[in-house]
Amino acid sequence: MIGPYPGIMGAGSMSTARAQFAAALGKRYDIAGKGVRSMSVYQEDYHLPEFAYDYEKLKIDRRGPVYVCSFNDAANLNAMSYHQMAEFNDFLIKVRMDKDCRVIVLTGEGKSFCAGFNLNDLALEPPEDMGRIQRDFYIMQRMCSDQIINMRRCEQPIIGALKGYAVGGGLSISCACDMRVLGESFKMNAGYLSIGYTGTDMGGAFFLPKIVGYARACEILMNPERFGAEKLYEWGFANKVVADDDVVEEAVALAQRMCDATAPFGLRLTKECLQASLDGTSFENVVKMENRNQVLAANTNDGRMGVGKMNPKNKQDVKDNPEKYQFHNK
Repeated sequence: MIGPYPGIMGAGSMSTARAQFAAALGKRYDIAGKGVRSMSVYQEDYHLPEFAYDYEKLKIDRRGPVYVCSFNDAANLNAMSYHQMAEFNDFLIKVRMDKDCRVIVLTGEGKSFCAGFNLNDLALEPPEDMGRIQRDFYIMQRMCSDQIINMRRCEQPIIGALKGYAVGGGLSISCACDMRVLGESFKMNAGYLSIGYTGTDMGGAFFLPKIVGYARACEILMNPERFGAEKLYEWGFANKVVADDDVVEEAVALAQRMCDATAPFGLRLTKECLQASLDGTSFENVVKMENRNQVLAANTNDGRMGVGKMNPKNKQDVKDNPEKYQFHNK
């Protein structure tokens, strides 16, 4: 299937999710003209499509509301091929519209998370037509950076379960996660420095200073040295460091606790506000967004149930009928 990038063949297409969404709406509401049903704020339910996540270089393990997304090219240390990047972008576009997914755990099969760009997809001999290669290189850069853009747009929290190497683009993807659980073997570095490129790529210069501070970000991005899990944890890059064999389960447990203790809509709105604060939005604009989001969340079924749960008059009922006071996807 031809992906969204001219001249690049990929197993996934950036337009696939949009096409599936439009087709599903057309089927549900008969947009072709036979008995059109209008969409209303007050209709009983909306049709939200169910997506298939059938990939080759990506594995999706649905554990209830927690989706474990794994880069699936262990033989190449999960280095970013065109194929893998197309599938990852396709997944990120689809999953943000998937109401069943509450939290994403991102990891890599085998010993490493992501060892940068896959050199098998990179021409290493100087071309005769530099104009063409500049165009193609720009398209490749877009494909790489779109992964980070789509991670930012994804409304569900993304927890990185990271072990082994995170080099170059793997470093940037690690930085774009909302939280990180590191395996003891985790090491990351700005690998492009050692081949004459810059140390900043795919949003690394945006995220890393905000995570570890400017001076430490400079040390990481201006130095091709590898930085290990314990030092990165000391610098605030990671939420936890665990044994490699436990890294995915620790991240899934964290994700499950978040799902159990929060309302789905409220969790998405919380991420939205935190992401806005990273963009340098003014203090007052952040407060306005918080106010808006509180009003939106308060008027959901979960918000009304939560208020009822706090009401002292319902204390005994909460104890006797806990199932009435569970969060729902509404």
